[in-house]
Amino acid sequence: MKLDFEFLGRLFYRTFVLPFGKLAVPALSILFATSSVSGQTLGQALNATNLTWTTPFPNQWGFTTIPSQTHDGGSAARSGNPPPSQSSILQTTVTGPGKITFWWNVSDFASGNLSFTVNGLEQTNFFQWGTWRQETIFFSSGSQTLRWIFTGSGVGYVDEVNYSAGSFSPEMTYQPLSQSQVPGLDTMIVTVAQGTPPLSYQWQFNGTTIAGATNSFVVITNTQQTNLGNYQVVVTNSAGSIASSISSLEFGQVAAWGQLDLVGRATATKGMTNIIGIAAGATHNLVVNSSGIVVGWGMNNDGELTLPISLTNAVSVAADFRGSLALFSDEQTFAWGINSAGLNSISNTPSGLSNLVSIAVGGFHALALRSDGKVFAWGGNNLGQTNVPANLSNVVAIAAGFQHSLAVKSDGTVVAWGDGGYGQTNVPVSLTNVVGVAGGLLHSVAILGDGSVRAWGYNAYGQTNVPTTLTNAVAIDAGWHFNVGLKADGTVVAWGLNYVGQTNVPTKLTNVVAVSAAFNHSLALVGSGPPVTASLMSEPTFFSNTFRVKVPSQSGRVYRLEYKSSLADTNWTALPLVAGNGANLVLTDATAFGSQRFYRVRRW
Repeated sequence: MKLDFEFLGRLFYRTFVLPFGKLAVPALSILFATSSVSGQTLGQALNATNLTWTTPFPNQWGFTTIPSQTHDGGSAARSGNPPPSQSSILQTTVTGPGKITFWWNVSDFASGNLSFTVNGLEQTNFFQWGTWRQETIFFSSGSQTLRWIFTGSGVGYVDEVNYSAGSFSPEMTYQPLSQSQVPGLDTMIVTVAQGTPPLSYQWQFNGTTIAGATNSFVVITNTQQTNLGNYQVVVTNSAGSIASSISSLEFGQVAAWGQLDLVGRATATKGMTNIIGIAAGATHNLVVNSSGIVVGWGMNNDGELTLPISLTNAVSVAADFRGSLALFSDEQTFAWGINSAGLNSISNTPSGLSNLVSIAVGGFHALALRSDGKVFAWGGNNLGQTNVPANLSNVVAIAAGFQHSLAVKSDGTVVAWGDGGYGQTNVPVSLTNVVGVAGGLLHSVAILGDGSVRAWGYNAYGQTNVPTTLTNAVAIDAGWHFNVGLKADGTVVAWGLNYVGQTNVPTKLTNVVAVSAAFNHSLALVGSGPPVTASLMSEPTFFSNTFRVKVPSQSGRVYRLEYKSSLADTNWTALPLVAGNGANLVLTDATAFGSQRFYRVRRW
């Protein structure tokens, strides 16, 4: 099994490369600085004088005894600083079976890579600067050549190496997660175990062996009622065996895809029924159900899943980098999660936050829209993402990119502010008839009333190249370098960067009514049919050339009254957009001249 790392700000993922693809696991510890001195043996610096250590010339490994640059406060081995195309190697040889445990790190802001190999095969690596992290690697019988290899700029550190000979029975590193799945989609249940290789796996369903299920994961294709129940895996090697915890599978309304990890951000947790809103964050997810209860799952390093006990009567949720936001039925909002963004408490929100109809969360900032069309912003503002333009008014929809912000006005135009380094705030001059927007890491996307989609900004991964298959779009969202679009027929189209499957929409996914995208995964809310794009009208009135009608509304949605003078007419005339507020809206046509008009109300 090979391991590598993916960098996300100051957050690292230990990635298990399994037969089905990459599986990211969070790895966090304490941050240390760097430097080096010399004057002792490698064995002393590594706390492993029982092993024979070598370091080939040039770019030899040395030592540091500055406490802040070691893990144990005493000494540590320090790599050389190799020029491009060269490496700095630390090496020892042991006889298996056995296991080795060590701590390692790389220097602050280094762009180098520290890898660990056994007999020339990479087992794990440490990419870019971050935290001291402990690793444990098991070996089979025979001679094992161990190497720590640093390449690139900066330096690498290794400390507190301990080798133990012998065979070790399996241990569960990560237990399989319970989850829910949309009927008919494929389900994958994953576990990670360690111990003296080789390890063998046998999955069970409700206590009965599943024929052929002998990998570290099991796939249930076309999930049906007969597949619901309890799954467990027994891991065995020459020294013993261990059974995992129970992973239960049930039906739900939320589908997920993209970056596989053991905190389940690309799977749906249990309890996904009666869901009315979804939000994908960088490493966590939020949903709200019809009872106003918010449920979250994924990583919780910054309190993004530490939901306040008093959080009830929610009507919508928003999430992004490591922050969470909820809108309540009384049109108030509450934020929690990463503190540096000012999102950890309602006391951090601006004054005047009442009568809210929509919310959004970016990388380190948040937005809220009031029913009178005024936008509020707070949190990180290093690139002006919370500097709402002074003349911005009549806003009906908002979106937050990583460090930029977007707003749709009632006349269908878009205003953007904040980070524009890659053109993500350069709204196309010809862009009109917009009914919704979304912001990615460095790009922006808009959906138009005619069902077409426009995108602009950074395009290294094709994220602004809208597929020709995306027509009749009714909703849009943006991940960091990719997008997902929902069509009127309930199907989903995704495009852009796809290195971990974030654009691999499940092939049998239909009847989708909402989508949400984040760092490198997506969520879809599945209903009983395609999305409803029209609203029922009631209490129509006509007086003095003015037509009025009531429609029920939902916060976060946009509504528009349209008319035509004859049913034979091809086109509808659109009136200004109106933001939903969770109550009945009164939509008005103040120009109702002529002998007759036919009306409809659309929603996005």
